[in-house]
Amino acid sequence: MARDLSMAQTVATSTAAANATGTLQQQIDSNDAQIASLNQEIAQYQAQLQQIGANKKTLQAAINALDLQRSKIQAQVSLTQTQISTTQLQIQQLGGQITDTEQAIGNDQQELAAYLRNLQKADGQPLFVKVLASNDLADVWSDVNATLQMQDAIQLQMQALHEQESTLSDSQAASQVKQQTLASQKQSLTSQQQSLTTTVQSKSQLLAQTKAQESNYEKLLAAAEAELQSFTAFTQNAGGSKLLTGQTSCDAWGCYYNQRDAAWGNLALDGTQYKLASDGCLVTSMAMVMTHYGYRDVTPVTINSNPDNFAVYYPAYLLTTINVDGVSATRKAAAIDATLATGNPVIVGLNAYGGTHYVVLVSGSKGNYLMRDPYIANGKDISFSANYSLSKVFGVTKVTISS
Repeated sequence: MARDLSMAQTVATSTAAANATGTLQQQIDSNDAQIASLNQEIAQYQAQLQQIGANKKTLQAAINALDLQRSKIQAQVSLTQTQISTTQLQIQQLGGQITDTEQAIGNDQQELAAYLRNLQKADGQPLFVKVLASNDLADVWSDVNATLQMQDAIQLQMQALHEQESTLSDSQAASQVKQQTLASQKQSLTSQQQSLTTTVQSKSQLLAQTKAQESNYEKLLAAAEAELQSFTAFTQNAGGSKLLTGQTSCDAWGCYYNQRDAAWGNLALDGTQYKLASDGCLVTSMAMVMTHYGYRDVTPVTINSNPDNFAVYYPAYLLTTINVDGVSATRKAAAIDATLATGNPVIVGLNAYGGTHYVVLVSGSKGNYLMRDPYIANGKDISFSANYSLSKVFGVTKVTISS
């Protein structure tokens, strides 16, 4: 009677679990359909962005691109949120499977224990004793047959128990994988939400930088393109952008960095087609100056990793004011000798090798200067005049720091 009641409870529990599993699966299927739709939407936005990229660069096109980018990221956020929901449902589904399997294992263990107790009772007397003590040999053989059947049932029950334990192990492993997937998806969601905020801000910055005027946009764009192309020309003519090792060196002044350092030389300049190795002289010079002012953890990567440090209208173009390590650093026009006399370095732009280049002057006067050149191998504290002409300098700036 108790066994029948237990079986009835098990059946009822299994039915409820099956219904719950069915509901979860319906929700997962619904999410999957939504995910497929969102992927199509994102692909459409990407196709439109590529089309805008192929068109003539105008202020309106840039604004349209930012609007499309915002819509694309919003769709990506929705996609990731739906994926998170699906993963949570799958974890819940696996949890139900684990509970069901654990219950099945418990039932199998109870049944196995009952079989073993019955078998122990049946094996209480040796077979020859049963034969001698029995008046009916048929009854004896019937008992023996029942014992053999019980042994077969035990083997089957043990096999079922092993299978359930294997299923439990697989479900637990799958649940752990889903937990890891969930954590990764949540990180992606945070990153996407930050990108969405940045994209919205970029539109405001673009309008501010260009004063919402097409003519201003065209001038700024032309100047930025010319600067990056001239960086590339310098590098190509000066010997190429082959990566170097063992370049970084820090001392009491600060750190020397080389734009071609293998630690970062192959990195894209703010995600563009330009590379730090070929076009990162200004970024690298700024990083060196920042270390001089006590921000010793700053490297070219630090500056390059913040899109806000670059112009929205031309992402590889470093802005005059950048944000690094919680402070703002601004390049301002200065005189070489007067600035160096105060112990402050200057960043100079110069024409050389058919292009332009930036270096850091750290000391000296009257044309006799030591520099830290971000291009020349081991270009720490070397002579400026031995490598470049002072008459080719077109810009001199000092860096001011503000909180």
